[in-house]
Amino acid sequence: MGSAKKIASGVIWSILLNVVNGVYGFIAVPILIRYFGKAEYGLIGIAMSINVYMRLMDLGFNSTNLRFFATWLAKGDKEKVKKLFQTSLAFYGSVGLLNAAILFVFSLFSQELFHLTIVQDQTLKILMYILAVSALISWFSSCFDQLISATENVAWIKKRTLLPKLLQISVLFITVFAKLSIGWYYFLTCFAAFVIVPLSVKKIREETPFVSFIPKFDWATLKEMLPYALNIFSFSFFQFSFYNLRPVLLGMQGTVESVADYNVLNGIIGAATMFSSVFMGALLPSSTKAVAQQNKEAYYRVAYDATKYISIVLCFCIFAIMTVNRELLTIYVGESFLYLIPWLNVWLVCMIGVHNQAISSLILAGSDIRAISYSSIFASSVGLILAWFLIPKFLIGGVVIAFVVYQTIQLSFYYFYYWPKKMQINSWRVFYYSFAPYFVLGFALCLLVKRVIDMNLSNVALLVFKGCAFAIFYALIVLLLMNKNDKLFFKSLLEIS
Repeated sequence: MGSAKKIASGVIWSILLNVVNGVYGFIAVPILIRYFGKAEYGLIGIAMSINVYMRLMDLGFNSTNLRFFATWLAKGDKEKVKKLFQTSLAFYGSVGLLNAAILFVFSLFSQELFHLTIVQDQTLKILMYILAVSALISWFSSCFDQLISATENVAWIKKRTLLPKLLQISVLFITVFAKLSIGWYYFLTCFAAFVIVPLSVKKIREETPFVSFIPKFDWATLKEMLPYALNIFSFSFFQFSFYNLRPVLLGMQGTVESVADYNVLNGIIGAATMFSSVFMGALLPSSTKAVAQQNKEAYYRVAYDATKYISIVLCFCIFAIMTVNRELLTIYVGESFLYLIPWLNVWLVCMIGVHNQAISSLILAGSDIRAISYSSIFASSVGLILAWFLIPKFLIGGVVIAFVVYQTIQLSFYYFYYWPKKMQINSWRVFYYSFAPYFVLGFALCLLVKRVIDMNLSNVALLVFKGCAFAIFYALIVLLLMNKNDKLFFKSLLEIS
């Protein structure tokens, strides 16, 4: 299978996995809030946020490993691939031990940090102990997917990852019907992810039989990769902090209930953007190959056409959710959460900024990323400072306002400086050719459907009626806007699926 077909296959299976992820996230939030209660469910959000933040100890090696694995495999340098894999096992194993130790120490001060009752603190400690053990396993096996992805087997990874996700859905319903405690729910959910480790080992043996699973640092390999990894880390540290510290700041500056509000909105946002987020992982190995081989045709095809396809899918998802926002929130968590609608709409519009994922894959495939490091540091720092001061007054609104500022800074930097000056990409073409038509179409259809369809029906009926009307008109108009190459691309996706 060629690179183009592997990208398309990866996109299709990524979409299917994200559908399952989106369904799980969407149904899990209301079920768990009703079962455990809003405050206790907020503890899960705090625990997950703390552990997610520990991912910063990756130090940029996730993207770095993928880039170097893909480059060396393309050049047929098996010895370097072998040394990198063993070095990664040793590095990530060490990080796993450190992660577990940090979580344990963090649990000693959890009550004071998050203003919890004694009972709430005991529950949070149990969740953090579970995370400490699972983190050790997760870190050690994290480089497995990096190597498999570098062989352009993204589709295989997505197929395999469906298994633990389906198990987690089963755990959700078992928890409710068997009346399990929050500790048992979290334990089963975390460890369901590790059933696929033997499958990953088997795949690595098939694709790269020359590698060894014995952890061993190779300092020459590490030294070669380190400058790129530090560049990745320098901007990802602040970017990652901004995205994942928001619920932690809500827990510290707001209330446990505001963390639950965040998880409600984040569940909907995840469903709205689940299709668009698949492109980065599917594109990065092939983008790396295009940059390594200096294939300008493939380079600009990713920059303009892939951005267009992301925009089509992204704008459909975003504005479809906005069209049925009131009905969706009511069905999802009840009318008592309707006060979140304005913040939901603002957050949704901000998420349209991720239409730059295709070009981001080209950036990560290159070697000089210092400029985007500076931009990310500035935008993330401003966003986190704003969130800290705005949360006491606006609660969930504080992090949404901070996100508006963050996205504005980032997109302005890319469009007006980095793309045209550093990448020789025409920003105006990206905007008017790849993005603007679908943004305008989605926004106009959203307003039209909300204004025209306002009947005295149940929330479920209105959601279905409005959603179908938006989807049909959006698809028809997009079909008219597509050129021959666009239609061939989407046809190839359907054939692969």
